[in-house]
Amino acid sequence: MRALSLPGCACRAAFQFAVMARLAAAGERFDVVAGASSGSLCGAITVAGLAASGPDMARDLAGSPIVSTRYLATERSVFGMGRILRETLERYLPEGRLQGTEAELLVATTHAGAYVHRLLDERLARLGRSRGGAPRREPLVIHSNRDRGDLHEVLLASCYLPVLHAGLTRLDGAVHLDGALADNTLLDALVARGALDITVVTPFAGGAVARTMFATEGPLRPRPDIRLRVIYPERPLSIGRFDFSRERLEQALRMPHRELILDAVASGSRSA
Repeated sequence: MRALSLPGCACRAAFQFAVMARLAAAGERFDVVAGASSGSLCGAITVAGLAASGPDMARDLAGSPIVSTRYLATERSVFGMGRILRETLERYLPEGRLQGTEAELLVATTHAGAYVHRLLDERLARLGRSRGGAPRREPLVIHSNRDRGDLHEVLLASCYLPVLHAGLTRLDGAVHLDGALADNTLLDALVARGALDITVVTPFAGGAVARTMFATEGPLRPRPDIRLRVIYPERPLSIGRFDFSRERLEQALRMPHRELILDAVASGSRSA
């Protein structure tokens, strides 16, 4: 099974959109595609067979201001990220294109209640205390396009950050947050599904990856019996996480990529 991991990286996802357009043009295909946060958007357009339009989707996402009074009428807030995402999905990614796809799409969201409980448990542990009681549910929730039809809502939830998005994002009656808070790579989920060959596309130099939203980027390590192929920029990107500069966006889209192979036997790198 060939799998693809697309970690969330906000505006730096422009690099991921460009890489996936190149890989699709070269005929590369994957059996399962996993994404968190902005990576879920790139994963969705890839699974839908629309990767060639990914760079234009990235340009549109960066083309609208996050803060504007224009959003007050629909969002009841000056923050319009939710509306921007919703309109971009409707324009570039019809929900029907995500049903019956050859590859399976996995999207990570974070169950808000479970995440808060985990933070409290970690705080208590640092104080040498324990809440006791039954184990709580895991914050990470993985949604598959094989059993969900409301994929636009799932994608919006995977990208949801308080303040930048108005209101709350609910799935199945519960509030969900950005998937990168719980797991930004979904490597464990892909391995559990039987993936033996996993490609990770990251916008960080040298192939570094952030395992969760607030974790420091670091190198991936080889996994027993798993071939990891890491695709990363040839040079460090100048675009920041929440950087809507069109010039830096275009630089990220044009940036050549390099590949690093990690397995238990050998490793190496090459340009592309």
